[in-house]
Amino acid sequence: MHISFTNQTDKNVDTGMLERYARKAVQLLHKRIATYCPPGVNVPDLGLDVFFVTDPMIRKLNKQHRGKDSPTDVISVSFVEERDFMPWMPGSEAYPAGEIFLSVDMVARQAREHETPFMHEMSYMLVHGFLHVFGHEHEDDIGELEMERASLEVLGGIYPRRSEFGF
Repeated sequence: MHISFTNQTDKNVDTGMLERYARKAVQLLHKRIATYCPPGVNVPDLGLDVFFVTDPMIRKLNKQHRGKDSPTDVISVSFVEERDFMPWMPGSEAYPAGEIFLSVDMVARQAREHETPFMHEMSYMLVHGFLHVFGHEHEDDIGELEMERASLEVLGGIYPRRSEFGF
């Protein structure tokens, strides 16, 4: 899977660490991700764009995509979840699977609230967004627990919500 990172803020974000966890998520969730591939496209052909944004930027996206006029930590946009596939141009680098927008401001606040290092919280939110792109939801307790278990599996020792979810 092709994963690109674009930082639209003035804050430093360790994309190397995030890429390691994104790659681990791809490995652990490979079978699930494959079910979202359009005909003729394999998991390595997929592309995922990750954007680091500010609170005002994500607030605008949150209003546009979810009808909520407030900042949030992560917004995921899946181009494959509904399986209404757009045509893939042969020779193009990657088939677009989705986009993840992470508010650096909100993630920094949450890291302070949870008393966890900023990059651990950022990794957690990236994995959370990744899971949403490939069909995970937390609309009920069962879905939330499934997402948290998948996050724990990917993040291992840096998983920041152990006490909250009893892992």
